Amino acid sequence: MKKATFTLRRLLGAALVILLSLPCSQAKLSSDRWGRLTEEERHQMTSAEHYIDQKDYKSAINEYELFLQLYGKSDAASYAQFMVAECTRNLGKINTSIDEFRNVIDYFPDSIDAGAAQYSIGLALAQGGDAEKAVVAFEKVVEKWPKEEFGALARSQACTIYWRIGQVEKWLTHIKYLATGDYADPGNLHADSQRRLFLHYLSSNQMSDAFEVIEVFRKKNPSLTKDSLLTFADWTSGELPKIPALYGEKGTKALPVIAASAIAFIEKQPGYAKQKSELELICVHILAAAGMNDQLLKRYAMLVNQSPENDSLRSEYAHNLCSAAKYEEARLVYRDMRNRYAADCATAESYLQEGKSGRTIEIYQAMLAKYSDKTVDIHWRLGQLLQQSGKYPEAIASFQQSEHEPQALFSIAECQASMKQYDAAIQTMVGVMNFFKSSAPDANYRIAGYQAASGNKDAAIKTLKSVCIKYLNTGVAGRAHQDLSLNYGIDVTLGGSSKKEEP
Repeated sequence: MKKATFTLRRLLGAALVILLSLPCSQAKLSSDRWGRLTEEERHQMTSAEHYIDQKDYKSAINEYELFLQLYGKSDAASYAQFMVAECTRNLGKINTSIDEFRNVIDYFPDSIDAGAAQYSIGLALAQGGDAEKAVVAFEKVVEKWPKEEFGALARSQACTIYWRIGQVEKWLTHIKYLATGDYADPGNLHADSQRRLFLHYLSSNQMSDAFEVIEVFRKKNPSLTKDSLLTFADWTSGELPKIPALYGEKGTKALPVIAASAIAFIEKQPGYAKQKSELELICVHILAAAGMNDQLLKRYAMLVNQSPENDSLRSEYAHNLCSAAKYEEARLVYRDMRNRYAADCATAESYLQEGKSGRTIEIYQAMLAKYSDKTVDIHWRLGQLLQQSGKYPEAIASFQQSEHEPQALFSIAECQASMKQYDAAIQTMVGVMNFFKSSAPDANYRIAGYQAASGNKDAAIKTLKSVCIKYLNTGVAGRAHQDLSLNYGIDVTLGGSSKKEEP
């Protein structure tokens, strides 16, 4: 039993720490209850709430306890007791806070604050790793306050625990209510739960039930323009990739079957014929999400034949051909695109993906003569490719004509440094500092690197110190400080720098 509790604690720990850092109830007394207080009660409550604003929880406890002593029969007495417990929880005294929350339930059982207290007990027990007691506490909230905000949150927390410990039937009961029930929705639980329920039915190959979730979703969102069938197809395409993360290897192996079932379901619906072209494309995306490459490519080929002028469709088809290492077939598809510039760029990149960077460079060089209005962009891409290929003089020439400043100047300096032309690289960075002030910190830091690479250690140290002083509140200063410390044994402070003491 201890082992299971510890395992669940690790599974829920990160999420619960976030939840438990937030107030479990309203931070202030609600306006309607405030209106029912006497002037004296309001004065005392204001004093307590002031300390809450200051996060001075010890002082707040004192004021709430004084309120209880003075006005024990007040409409807000249950709230004061709840806030004593909440402040205790915020002070990190989890077990003590549970006792205080139980006081709310014992002394004010019919108060709305009793529900919030019961929910808080569940959170505290979960934080302590006692999943069984936590879920019992959450179930008590769900039973008595199902439509309240904290009731919905308690149901959501119970769902989390049931799913983690494999009690799917209990999880399903609650997630159905969260997806379809009528309750105060504090955190968009309706929409999130509808998605999660849809995913459950999808992964279980229960397409009709999944479709019913869509129908409920659309009823709750009447402004949506897409009908249920299109929404079902969209959700399937978007949710399918999440199955492996939830179900592991078993889910991964089931993807093709689920995708095929979903597509068959879509194609059998009465509204399919009317929206066939749009649904066919979504079905292709479903096949892609399931990794069904052979069927995916066949469908793309069919769609391209049906819509020969659709460049977007051709581009998607060719991209998937490249992903399947069918480069020549992809280039045949690119060849028939109407947008010749986009086609040539895609063709060039397909050679790079194939490992033929030289051919990629040749195509971009030829494109300079074909597309006079695109030379700036072509030169930028060409410069990157030439730099990656170690053709630094040619890369510099392309960067100089790319008009991508100051990024081009940084790339030129990198090429110069690669050719060991450190003085030239430094001068290029000086140009950046003079004409592009927002990039000056990075340029100044890079100068230190080029100085160090050239063997001028003293100059590099001096530049790094200067960066620390000139750009004190930037990330560049942090990197310079780290370089000085790790590479040169120098600690830099606001007062200057000093050598580390020898051990």
